[in-house]
Amino acid sequence: MRQAIMHVRNERGNVTILVLTIFFFLLLVIFSVLFNISTIFVDKEVAANSAQQASLAATDIIYDEAEEAIHTYDRSIKSWTDPIFIWPLVEEQMKSIQASHPDWSSSEVRFEAIDRVLLSAIPTYPTLEMYVVIGLHQASSQIPGVVTDILASNKSTLSGSSLKLFNGEDRIEVRTSVRYESKTFGLDFMPEHAEQIYQTGESRKIGFIQVTGWEQLPQTLTEGSSW
Repeated sequence: MRQAIMHVRNERGNVTILVLTIFFFLLLVIFSVLFNISTIFVDKEVAANSAQQASLAATDIIYDEAEEAIHTYDRSIKSWTDPIFIWPLVEEQMKSIQASHPDWSSSEVRFEAIDRVLLSAIPTYPTLEMYVVIGLHQASSQIPGVVTDILASNKSTLSGSSLKLFNGEDRIEVRTSVRYESKTFGLDFMPEHAEQIYQTGESRKIGFIQVTGWEQLPQTLTEGSSW
């Protein structure tokens, strides 16, 4: 009788160990699946943020060059009789926009003011258009290096990344990717998987581009690239 009781206890112990083993195995499988799914979402977010940061940095360069073009034009007409200076018009627009959109950032206000003024001024003053186009060429030589640095600092994959000035909506478009590799955590039956997760970031609409006749093909970025 005592041997029978001991046998039953041993069987129960073995069943308990088996159940716990299966439980922890299933727990590891579930953890692996959830970990890989969450990693995909994280990698997508990293790629999206990287592309967006790069497009915003490129936007700053475009408007900095546009502002410099305006100042250069204004300096060139100082000797004219009754010259119409452009930058004071931009400043007036900034005041108006700030009053109607107090929640906008200073950069948003400046960008919008430059857009509004150049959209009306460039068709009227061909010399101004010349300076703006020169500024766009200067910006286009600076932007790839800045975009490449930002993507690299965010651990994006430069090979296959691209930059477009400008897309069909007159926006700066940056497309990049982050390499995803699945983790099996020693579970040999789980397939290993690796792929590039691509995301695209876009700038605000660069309004004044439509009156400059500027066209630019997409560019593929590589480390240390330039146009």
